[in-house]
Amino acid sequence: MRKSKSLLFVFGLLLFVGCSVDLPSYVISEGKMERILYDYHLAQGMAEAQGGDVEANRYLYVQKVFEKYHITEAQFDTSMIWYSGHASHLQKMYEHIEARLERESNAAGLNIPEEDKFARFTAEGDTANIWSGKQMFFLHGNREQNLYTVVIPADSSFQRGDYFMFRCSNRFIVKDSEREGFVLLMVTYDNDSIVSNTMMITGDYDVTVNIPSSKALLRHDIRSVSCTFYYAFDEGKDDAFRMWAISKPVLLRYHSKTIETDTLSTLPDSLSTDSVPVVRRRVDGERLSPEEFRSSQQVDRKINVVQKKRVVLPAKPQRVRRR
Repeated sequence: MRKSKSLLFVFGLLLFVGCSVDLPSYVISEGKMERILYDYHLAQGMAEAQGGDVEANRYLYVQKVFEKYHITEAQFDTSMIWYSGHASHLQKMYEHIEARLERESNAAGLNIPEEDKFARFTAEGDTANIWSGKQMFFLHGNREQNLYTVVIPADSSFQRGDYFMFRCSNRFIVKDSEREGFVLLMVTYDNDSIVSNTMMITGDYDVTVNIPSSKALLRHDIRSVSCTFYYAFDEGKDDAFRMWAISKPVLLRYHSKTIETDTLSTLPDSLSTDSVPVVRRRVDGERLSPEEFRSSQQVDRKINVVQKKRVVLPAKPQRVRRR
């Protein structure tokens, strides 16, 4: 018995040692990096609150953070590159940062973020949190790691007329590049119709994206709900470090209580002409550029149907015979 326990202890110790990763000498320690990142995001928030030239303010405030911790910008960038390649370390730091920001907000008398209130909902009930993706993830401003999609297939708990709301917190760590992320919430119906809503994210703030129930699709069942995150890459600045951290994602599904059963009988067989969902253009085997991504997004377009006018051609000129 003692021998078995000893072998188990040795195996656990070897497993721990094998999974642990020593920090290289050029990487800032995890505790110090966590404090730097906390002040880094506070500095960005202060810069955005100042107005005026936000990018110039961000640069000045961030440089003050580097001076406070006696590090150079190159040391910060090098350390972030290492941590971004070791997601478990980075995720643990951001969990602590988010918790600290929440404590500071509560101490200052600010309201608890809405996503924290909604996170208590389960996957059942009239209002349910159906998010099934990661609780925290990181996207980078390159072609290989700038896209993340979560698809939730509909089950028996979904109902016709359901509407959806997505919320999350986000943080940017950007050097000499634009903050330009996109959140796309999309609902697909059994007749292949799609309704979507896209939001562009340019700063560190909470995000809310809604899709209300579509009157034109009350007769159709929901097939799936998906949420896509796209971090626009900057082709002109491939060497710049860019990272987008998304945390506390919540996807709420609401059952509509205002739909009358006799309303369904009044709907036409085809979609109403004043609310036609536009099917997203797909490009197989190719990543979209920021411009192509923006132009390919769905919007609810209104189509005005007019009766075709009769085309009147001009009278054929008569030939005049000259004498």
